[in-house]
Amino acid sequence: MVARSENLVGPQALAVELCSIPLRTPLIPAAGTLGKEVLDGAEDVYGAMLPKTVTPRPRAGNPPPRLAEAPSGMINSIGLQNPGLDRFLEDLDAFYTVGLPLFVSVAGDTVGEFASMCETLASETRVSAIELNLSCPNVEHGGGTFCASPSTVGDAVAASKGALAGAKPVFVKLTNDGVVGNAVAAEEAGADAVTVINTIPALVVDAGERRVFLRGGLSGPAIKPVALRAVYEVSRAVNIPVIGCGGVASGTDVAEFMLAGATAVQVGAGGFVREPGAMLAEFAEYLRGAGLRAGDLAGALGT
Repeated sequence: MVARSENLVGPQALAVELCSIPLRTPLIPAAGTLGKEVLDGAEDVYGAMLPKTVTPRPRAGNPPPRLAEAPSGMINSIGLQNPGLDRFLEDLDAFYTVGLPLFVSVAGDTVGEFASMCETLASETRVSAIELNLSCPNVEHGGGTFCASPSTVGDAVAASKGALAGAKPVFVKLTNDGVVGNAVAAEEAGADAVTVINTIPALVVDAGERRVFLRGGLSGPAIKPVALRAVYEVSRAVNIPVIGCGGVASGTDVAEFMLAGATAVQVGAGGFVREPGAMLAEFAEYLRGAGLRAGDLAGALGT
């Protein structure tokens, strides 16, 4: 049973703490889903900012088509299009001035690139934490992904932690494949939190043209049950915070992820079709009805 907290009518009911970083709300935009052009009012909804994943050098991304609709979701293959780390830092004030903690998502092609980016960001006072996007190709291991094995996850995390020298917390974003073993490896290598999960590999076929239309990652409500199970299992296998991600589209979804074990929750594709502010209002209403604070929920789900 979760202890009930009475008279929860103020913003304090929504506040949580993630790796000693206070968040006004448990909502965080998933990397790549909130552009700097649409930040008005973000401080009233989110607990932290998380811009699009950045790489050491500029990337043009994949050629079109990049997006396709799917039942209860979408498939994307953007290819980490971004201006590179130097230009990203030049434009960082657009996110920093919102007045929320700023998390930065980084990706590289090698363990060394992850470490180098972390070394650059270690002294960046505007950045509160680093999220390692470990679902990108790794040329040191045959073009697979860092999520392919616990050993590669551990290598990337250990190198990044060493480069940061304790300056900032490190979050590790994982895909669903092997998620529990990879989360344990991330914790053993020094990760401060894990983000679970990224998109799920998917395929779109053009039957008329008899060809593959798009290979990419499925996101949206279609993957919510998979993501919930991953959060539930990972949170019981590690002793570090879990950030839930995958299919969040309502305040009830937020509550479910936190009950399953998440300390905070990322909103991705759901924010394209619903106002995140509406999700937060629904979540606040859930807390009022239950007589709980957001911080009471993490891992409170019965078997």
